[in-house]
Amino acid sequence: MQSPSAPDPLALRRRVLLTGALTLGLFLVLAYVTAALEISGVWLLVAMAGVWLVVVRPLMRPVQEAVRLRRRLAYQAYLEGQAHPEGREQEGSRD
Repeated sequence: MQSPSAPDPLALRRRVLLTGALTLGLFLVLAYVTAALEISGVWLLVAMAGVWLVVVRPLMRPVQEAVRLRRRLAYQAYLEGQAHPEGREQEGSRD
């Protein structure tokens, strides 16, 4: 069975930046609305919790899965390197 390839770091970075920009924009809109309606700031906190549940978590899920995959692949490569120490000694002797 072939192991899955590591995800594209640039795509992950774009997704994180998109999520951050979207969250900042929603925060500013919600802050403006709460200030315009002259309601308690607690409602801004409640609205941001909703934004986190509805927007941030779904957008960040692929990033979290990719991080788990990269860690698993790195650990697997480490274990394979431990299983074949003679390969590493030969690589080190080239320098």
